[in-house]
Amino acid sequence: MQISQKLFYKRYQHDFTCAAPINRDESKTTTVLLEEISRLKRFISDLEIENRTDILTGLLNRRGFIAELNMAWDRWVRYAVPTTLIMLDMNRFKQINDTYGHDVGDKALKLIAVYLQNNLRSTDILGRLGGDEFAVILPHTNAEETQQIVNKLLEAIPVLQISWQQQHISISLEFALGFSEVNAALGPPKAWLQAADLQMYQSKAATAD
Repeated sequence: MQISQKLFYKRYQHDFTCAAPINRDESKTTTVLLEEISRLKRFISDLEIENRTDILTGLLNRRGFIAELNMAWDRWVRYAVPTTLIMLDMNRFKQINDTYGHDVGDKALKLIAVYLQNNLRSTDILGRLGGDEFAVILPHTNAEETQQIVNKLLEAIPVLQISWQQQHISISLEFALGFSEVNAALGPPKAWLQAADLQMYQSKAATAD
């Protein structure tokens, strides 16, 4: 500001007024409103996560997993990113429930979820589709690479240790696996899921008692 401007401002300073004075109550109300909007956004975000999460295992539920499957399909259509889907089903799960009760069955499902998380990559997408059926999306992974991952999963079968009728019981949690790499011949994501599911049931039938 030049000297002449400073003198002019000092001389007529009392004539300058704020056209829109700040109202302290309005400012406070605005702050409260912004905080409420932020809280509402967090609530909606938490609700969306809850709607996509399996309560028992903490993995994605069917709804959340299918949404991820559709997005994986879209990425493949756009960028031809190799992606493989694994379907996994526990063997003799009904027998575990019938023999030891549903509490033990729930513990078995939790152990399978932890086993998968510990033996897969952080970028892999896990879900529990319902009952004893799990699924995994392997981004940037072709069928040959998936076979190596499957071999790793089958190397060590998780064992559930429980106390039942005053006995210490060890239950081997065996499972059947099937997988399918996405390709143009499969069509929509539903067909991709069915292809992996079919291979899984063929594997399950081959190991049935």
